[in-house]
Amino acid sequence: MKQIFILFFSLMPAWVMADIGQARSVFQQLAQMPAVRAHFEQQKSMASLNRTFSSQGEVLFSQQYGVLWQIKQPVQADLIVTEKKLIQKTQRTMSEMNIQQSEYGSMATLFLQLMAGDEATLVKNFNLNSIEKNNDQWKMQLTPKNALFKKLFDRVDMQGTKYLDQIVLHEKEGNSTTIRFRQQSAQPQQLNVQEYALFQLAK
Repeated sequence: MKQIFILFFSLMPAWVMADIGQARSVFQQLAQMPAVRAHFEQQKSMASLNRTFSSQGEVLFSQQYGVLWQIKQPVQADLIVTEKKLIQKTQRTMSEMNIQQSEYGSMATLFLQLMAGDEATLVKNFNLNSIEKNNDQWKMQLTPKNALFKKLFDRVDMQGTKYLDQIVLHEKEGNSTTIRFRQQSAQPQQLNVQEYALFQLAK
């Protein structure tokens, strides 16, 4: 499970006063969408190996249930992420991880927080370095203050418009993970039978 996941994957003092309004407007925009569907492409660069690993597939973010990553290439697997559990399911196997007991679970919940626009949790775990907002386009840079996140990466760069378009994790030892989203849509909001069944595995 670890290998596939790696391949794949107080408010006022923390935030610069002048930027609070802009950051909050971005988070509120993300948080108001009950569901977002998109195609994703991920590139994970490993400096020590001088290699970049790529994966792609479909992602469903649901405010009610969590995030469902349906990886299509280079392997087929489903990653179901909720606030409590991370489930990996392939055609033949299924494994479960308690979010609180693994650093990779914490990374998984980071994506959940970012996609949900979970301001309360994000300001608890991150400092806002900078934000640029020009009409519908925005860019934001966060640095971790949570001790576990500090071990894993140096900063997070985000950018988007109406939707979150890209996340870049600048990790330790020169590694990085870039996830790009395209063909985003807020419809349909209702989960289909297969999606609902997958989220039930992580209850």
